[in-house]
Amino acid sequence: MNQKKIIVLEGPSGVGKDSIIQELIKQCPGKYQKIASYTTRLPRVGEVNGVTYHFTDEKTFQDKIKSGDIFEYTVRHGTYRGMSKQYINSIINGGKIALKEADFVGLVAIKNAYKNEVVSIFITADKSIIKKRLIKRGDKDIEERLADYENVHKTADKYDYIITNNGTVREAVNKINKILGD
Repeated sequence: MNQKKIIVLEGPSGVGKDSIIQELIKQCPGKYQKIASYTTRLPRVGEVNGVTYHFTDEKTFQDKIKSGDIFEYTVRHGTYRGMSKQYINSIINGGKIALKEADFVGLVAIKNAYKNEVVSIFITADKSIIKKRLIKRGDKDIEERLADYENVHKTADKYDYIITNNGTVREAVNKINKILGD
């Protein structure tokens, strides 16, 4: 496979997207970097500016939209969240592969901005396994997240690859490494 510059991961809640991203970075910290979106919401305890998100005010966010830097965004619970082309370019220009968890709308925006530099991977798992993971991590809205399972899967065939993560994070990362030719 050609060397891709951006890897987009998607799948239902509880499938392991964040854990897989963390493991990819842990295994090859000089190779991968997570794309931290910009947001206008306040940081939560333990969140790190520039790592979890780039926390900013609404005026700065709006200016970034007007300049074309923020090329995709949503409004959730009254706050903005979006991706910065300048930030993604800084990852790529630094010689790393950018990792992003993004829904189908985000994937389309990234592919429009970066064309053939993107590989997309949809991660699935059995619904019963996802339920156990959601319970284990202490989610409060388990039924809501499980109800979204089928909805998220409606776009699975739009991704370049589909992998199943019914096992460990390391097994899922090994599958991704095979896709990437590593």
